[in-house]
Amino acid sequence: MADIEQKGIGDELQAARIDKGLTLDDVQAQTKIQKRYLQAIENNQFDQLPGKFYERAFTRQYAAVVGLDAYDLLERHDLITPVASSDLEQARVDEDNITRVGMRREENLQKKQLMNVLPKVIMGVAALAVVILVWVLVANFAGHSKSSTEDSHVSISSSSIAKSSSASETSSSEKSSSEDTKTEVGAPAIAGSTTTFEAQVPANSERKLTLSGQNGDAWVLVKTNTGAVLYSGTIKAGTNQDFVVNSDVTSVNFQTGNANNLKAQFNGNDLPLSNTTLVWHALINIVQK
Repeated sequence: MADIEQKGIGDELQAARIDKGLTLDDVQAQTKIQKRYLQAIENNQFDQLPGKFYERAFTRQYAAVVGLDAYDLLERHDLITPVASSDLEQARVDEDNITRVGMRREENLQKKQLMNVLPKVIMGVAALAVVILVWVLVANFAGHSKSSTEDSHVSISSSSIAKSSSASETSSSEKSSSEDTKTEVGAPAIAGSTTTFEAQVPANSERKLTLSGQNGDAWVLVKTNTGAVLYSGTIKAGTNQDFVVNSDVTSVNFQTGNANNLKAQFNGNDLPLSNTTLVWHALINIVQK
């Protein structure tokens, strides 16, 4: 305020506050004026206040709290001027009960921006609604057409399904019968120097182990879980040895001294030894289907 002499008013207010033993927080609590505005008044920085109305209003409230005659103070410092109408449209009281100003303008600006955007939003929603309506109509029309086409082929489709079902049942029956009479050997499990197989054998089916010599001779020892030794000797390259296992035997194991030259089969199923050394063990666990 270049047109008003303000020098010294802040010093006088500060001195009165200190004389009363009050802090700026105490004055803020009683006046509900932000502390930064109170500091600006004490520092004679009236240009930091929101406007001329607040310069005088805040000064009066401050003077009243520290026990000074507000009218006399303002008159001595030439602050008595016609009071402008308060711009309360720009002021607000927050939840902490502190008066703050300058927000109304921002709120009005936000409202104005919202009013500018609102028509565009409404137009966008309307356009989306039209698109959805068209899509629903097209989908319904396509659905009716597809339903009519499907109805005209119901009898043909039913006949085809019946034939397909009958053929499928026959095929499934034949497949099931074939699987019931076939020995199935699971994937090998390797532990240390032993390969273990699980063979599922149909009831009353023959159980035959076949060992064949490949590129060279292989020494073999074959035993059952009942303690019977089925074979102990050397299988020459290019020769086979067949061993029929009794129905009371639940497992067969064999050991070979030259595993790379040995091929094993159980009921026609290959038994890959997957050996990593020349001396190797194989165990066949037999399970009845």
